[in-house]
Amino acid sequence: MAMKKIVFIFLSVFCANISFAQNFYYVQFKDKNGTEFSLNKPQKFLSQRAIQRRISQGIALDSTDLPVSKKYLISLKNYQANILYTSKWLNGATIFLSDTLRIEEIKNLPFVSFVQCTKRTVLPQNLPQKIVENSNNYANSAESISDHTMLGLDSLHYAGFSGKNILIAVIDAGFPNVDVMAAFNYIRPRILDTYNFVENQANVYTLNSHGTMVLSVIGAVLPDFIGAAPDASFVLYISEDAATETLLETDNWVAAAERADSIGADIITTSLGYSVFDDENDNFTYSDMDGKTTRISRASTIAARKGILLFNSAGNEGNKSWKYITAPADANSIITVGSVDSLENHSDFSSMGPTFDGRIKPTICTQGTQTALVYPDADDVIIKGNGTSFASPLAAGMAASIWSAFPYLTNFELMNKIIESANNYENPDTLCGYGIPNVWKIYNSMKGKSDFSADNKIYFAQIKYNILFIQSSQSNDYQFYFCDVLGRKIISGSGNGSSSFYLPTLSKGIYILKIFDKTIKQQTIKLIF
Repeated sequence: MAMKKIVFIFLSVFCANISFAQNFYYVQFKDKNGTEFSLNKPQKFLSQRAIQRRISQGIALDSTDLPVSKKYLISLKNYQANILYTSKWLNGATIFLSDTLRIEEIKNLPFVSFVQCTKRTVLPQNLPQKIVENSNNYANSAESISDHTMLGLDSLHYAGFSGKNILIAVIDAGFPNVDVMAAFNYIRPRILDTYNFVENQANVYTLNSHGTMVLSVIGAVLPDFIGAAPDASFVLYISEDAATETLLETDNWVAAAERADSIGADIITTSLGYSVFDDENDNFTYSDMDGKTTRISRASTIAARKGILLFNSAGNEGNKSWKYITAPADANSIITVGSVDSLENHSDFSSMGPTFDGRIKPTICTQGTQTALVYPDADDVIIKGNGTSFASPLAAGMAASIWSAFPYLTNFELMNKIIESANNYENPDTLCGYGIPNVWKIYNSMKGKSDFSADNKIYFAQIKYNILFIQSSQSNDYQFYFCDVLGRKIISGSGNGSSSFYLPTLSKGIYILKIFDKTIKQQTIKLIF
């Protein structure tokens, strides 16, 4: 569901009308000269999990991975700028100025490309009321979760795949009561990181309850309710200020997505969208929905190129004057999720495509009309809600569950399989895109084609990108010996659970992997490269 709409106009303006207290700005740098980091030492700015995701998917580090120039930040501070956060992907910084006259000086710095005000502390009068769309459109229900059946997700769960070892970042407006509700007891030990970019502090169990409901669709567990990927791990970030609608919130989102990347998230799901702002001068237009114009959409595309599978709600504009998707749902290389009802009919509120440049959007649809979720209070009441806000996390949890079955897939490989499994794949349209996916169909099409899916084994393996992937159905310490068919050692080592190891350049042929642990004396796997 598009809970916020914002717009980024690519202008070199600083909004000099002094009647506004123009305090927040995005500063675009020209380059990264003087950065203290090197691509040769990524562990200085990326977690090991983030590095491993790039290795596993064959993604090379590039300049967008490097943090911004420290000397530029020091220079901004000399002009009394309070730096809130930076964007290494876009090479910029978000700052706060109490003395707004200094912005003219900052604009003229030799390393600054342009400056844009992103939030004013004094706003025009008679603003339209801010609405969190569909936030009160719920119906009590304790019925079984039909939205899982539609996607083949219930069968996948029964087969034992529900998101284990997949890290999901949820970027939203707040997660009150997630720290105390019984519905989140099961996943709480696997909430690995939190940050509130609106209030610049770690506590996310505050502000708007929209994020709590979104998270429940993926991870809540109760006696009569199970989320779409309850065995996944999570990071929770607040980027959305439900009390306002400003460009600052889109830059909050970029900062949250970059943090998710750095910590090693596999999936990002976000139920936010932007087109209209408190200051109408900032409003996006439909022509901006090309995946290239807004910062938030460009950052979404970069996230995908870092190996992250990103899901974004299409928006709830289908029955309104705007009608179309909002940013960042227009981004390239992400999965934009529209809504259908329980009969698989398009929900009239679900935003439509295409993008301004003619690409298919939404990408897929899941159930966003009467979606099962948990109401965000201590009573843990199961309800049903409407909005593409709930379709997006349902799709993200679905993807996490199937990815846990085939973890060697790249994000683009998995994206393509999800699209190809959808019921409208041959005839996509502007309402439902490629249609409703089915992960049980994906599972059955791949089972038996991969060592990972073999039955009655503890260890499974595959060679891809000259990397040896070992997956274990148990968390055991093991030793391995990898050799050619003549028994000549190529590498050996140790691991625990699922791991991956670089290989020297291999010739085409048959290889033997021998694994030893305390549970089994030896398991031998034949691999063809």
